[in-house]
Amino acid sequence: MKTRLLFLVAAFACLSALHAQEPTQLTPEELSKATALLMDANTRLGDLPLKLELAPDQAVGFKAGDVGALLIPDKRLKVEKAAKGDKAARKKSKGEAMPVGQLWTRQLAPKDKDAALSNDKLRLVKVTTKDKELELAVFTLGIEKAGKKEFQLALYGKSSSPVLRVPLTAEKSKGAAPVVMAVRKTGEEAGVIELKLLGRYKAEIPVGKLAE
Repeated sequence: MKTRLLFLVAAFACLSALHAQEPTQLTPEELSKATALLMDANTRLGDLPLKLELAPDQAVGFKAGDVGALLIPDKRLKVEKAAKGDKAARKKSKGEAMPVGQLWTRQLAPKDKDAALSNDKLRLVKVTTKDKELELAVFTLGIEKAGKKEFQLALYGKSSSPVLRVPLTAEKSKGAAPVVMAVRKTGEEAGVIELKLLGRYKAEIPVGKLAE
């Protein structure tokens, strides 16, 4: 009985430590290996909702245990366009969204109305690293016009229509990269991916656990 009790205590402590893990940024080595793997997987994706010109050297990623997110920006997204951001977005209002990049997630899915999106709405891709096969979700990101002066970030999954749209709010970040990503936890199986775009916008994507 004592041995079993000690085992349960140890197991509980292990689970508690796992849930307590905070997102940390991928190291340059981890980021380089992951990005190379994902760029290779890109060749098998087929047609995407937006035509992307990815910049793998500008990628940024985070992990928390086995959970992770990695963003590969579109190289055409430039900070120097900030002063003309509204004009650039208006040009896209009659056509497709302005490409932002590609978001890859592991064991995470965007949330809509407090519930993670179902797998049938996601573009799921299996990749192999060493001797391990992983299933990842990939999203194409674009900026759309949402009103006369309002814009939103559209996330495309499996289909040609966005699976989720989140508002872009004004937030100036002088001297920032075209895309800056941060991740924070909001619960044991929930969090927020925060994107700062073009040094003037911010978008928050709520995420939850990917369905098994």
